Amino acid sequence: MRTKHLIPNNAAGLTYASAYAARQDYGDGGGGDPFEGFPDAVLGLIVSKLPFRSAVAASAVSRRWRGALAAAPALDLDFPAAFPAAPRRRTAFAAAATAALACAQHHPLRRLRLALDGFFDQVFAATAAGHVASWLAAAAARGVEQLELHLPRSRLAVIPPSLLACTNLTSLTLRLDHYALPLPSLCPLTGLRRLHLASVSLAGCDDFLEDLFSHCAQLSHLILERCHMGALRLAGTRQLCSLAITDCSWTQQSSITISEMPALRALRYSGEMANRHMIDGAHSLHEVVLAIEKPPVKLQEPNIRALLALVGNVRNLVLSPWCIEIWCHGWHA
Repeated sequence: MRTKHLIPNNAAGLTYASAYAARQDYGDGGGGDPFEGFPDAVLGLIVSKLPFRSAVAASAVSRRWRGALAAAPALDLDFPAAFPAAPRRRTAFAAAATAALACAQHHPLRRLRLALDGFFDQVFAATAAGHVASWLAAAAARGVEQLELHLPRSRLAVIPPSLLACTNLTSLTLRLDHYALPLPSLCPLTGLRRLHLASVSLAGCDDFLEDLFSHCAQLSHLILERCHMGALRLAGTRQLCSLAITDCSWTQQSSITISEMPALRALRYSGEMANRHMIDGAHSLHEVVLAIEKPPVKLQEPNIRALLALVGNVRNLVLSPWCIEIWCHGWHA
């Protein structure tokens, strides 16, 4: 099997690849393993380019490759992708994931993705919750910087406290399917720069965002996707430069308030819209995308006209067909 294409294009990989390419016995049946002298860090870079199931298989090629997975700087632990036709392989997946994360604290972990749809069944759910907690604790010990956590719908699929131990995080994605519990405060994650919340209920959780921005002063990108929202108040968040509100649902008394945000440059707003908008300082916006769908009632048309008036002086404005129709009606009214 040719493995040259698996070597990442970086200084360490190219240095060792060139050294072994110059050897006369490389690829000529000399009997030596061309990867024998590669350090664990380079082998970890190689397996980090593979799907998790293939990376586990690569670690079983020889004794030299046994620790390659644990040295990988990026891990994609996707259970349904690893075992699409064998959902009962939860124990094997858990053992492989534990081996990949544990016992490698001297190898930094840059990126970790945990996608666990199908991992929480009625028999394995309690064990699965314990595994998730231990995996996040191991990732925290390795200084994980980018974390993406997908939890399925299950009363035992909860965010463990070990998430808050990942204090080196700069990017966090929480994709929670019908998560019924309140979100934990993310105040310990003071280095957070990007936060993506998906399928989360934020109705009545005004303190969550207030605490978030008061402690995570470096947060510059906020994405709210398919969340259930009430009053979204963003004021005084001086570092936030990008805000995306994507396909969210709203309560009857919903509103969006944006003020005192001098760094805000991009606003993306799609799907349903809130009942009221209060935007102050829109002159700082450079790009606005309003992909708002037509509401079932026409009473909200004055609301969209007011929103268009608030953001109509940006440099780059993209509108959905319905927004264009309302703009034209308001212009000729």
